[in-house]
Amino acid sequence: MPDYACVDFLLRSEIPLPELIEVGAAAGRDVVDIRRGAVAATGEGPVERDGDTAVLSLPGVARFRVEGGRSITVDIDAGCSERNLRLFLLGSALGILVHQRGLFPLHANAVVIGGVAVAFTGHSGAGKSTLAAWFSAAGHTVLTDDVCIIGLDSAGRPIVYPGLPRVKLWADAAELHGHDIAGLERIHDDMDKYQLGLPSDPDQAPVPLAAVIRLGREGAQQGGLHRLRGRAAVQLLMSETYRPQLVSVLGRQEAHFGHCVSVAARVAVLEWTRQWGHEVFEAEVERLIRHLGEAQILGVGHEL
Repeated sequence: MPDYACVDFLLRSEIPLPELIEVGAAAGRDVVDIRRGAVAATGEGPVERDGDTAVLSLPGVARFRVEGGRSITVDIDAGCSERNLRLFLLGSALGILVHQRGLFPLHANAVVIGGVAVAFTGHSGAGKSTLAAWFSAAGHTVLTDDVCIIGLDSAGRPIVYPGLPRVKLWADAAELHGHDIAGLERIHDDMDKYQLGLPSDPDQAPVPLAAVIRLGREGAQQGGLHRLRGRAAVQLLMSETYRPQLVSVLGRQEAHFGHCVSVAARVAVLEWTRQWGHEVFEAEVERLIRHLGEAQILGVGHEL
């Protein structure tokens, strides 16, 4: 079975995962096995837990048994396409596994600017993936899109691990960036949303996290960059957790709160409301980077 680089481990998978980079020897990284097999339904809820094992049931797609952050067994429903399966395998099922491994998944992308990671979060349609595509085209490394996996280094500082090397764009956003959607793969059979591969390095090291920024649209709230502190910063991180409903189901409330407090204490947590429209997008992003540099959030030598 091939091994694929992902976060701080390797996925050894019976199911092909073309979104990820296939690598050779494990090189000291933990191996997570993904295999096909029978998975019995355990109850009426979409996620059920028994000790360190969780079962995710998605009718029409598959049942996923995720065990102790070490393996995922996939029982595929008849008629489910490979792309639909991978969307949920590398989404919700992987999110459960990451929680089990004691990491903090944020519903965000992460971009390297000036040698540090900046994570952008916000509601669906807030422009996270469009931002990631813009930064990639501008020469910045995009560590991950959609799910930003945060851990702590040996000194307790938050770091971001590389994730899936692609962004998911709606058709209009893809075309705006000059891509012919006829040459891109849909992320789901029934969605007009496409995945765009990004430059990636299987040996990419985790990057120190400098800021988490929630995106908003200028309107009722005055535009600009506003820093949150204390309880407000922790609440933002808790609300922007990837699949937050999993926290209580998996019994991770205490650990999750600890992650949010640690991140809020070490990095800048901000809200950015901007003017909306393709014609002002680039100017708004460049203004954001300038403000982050002036606030010394990016450190010395930040890139414009």
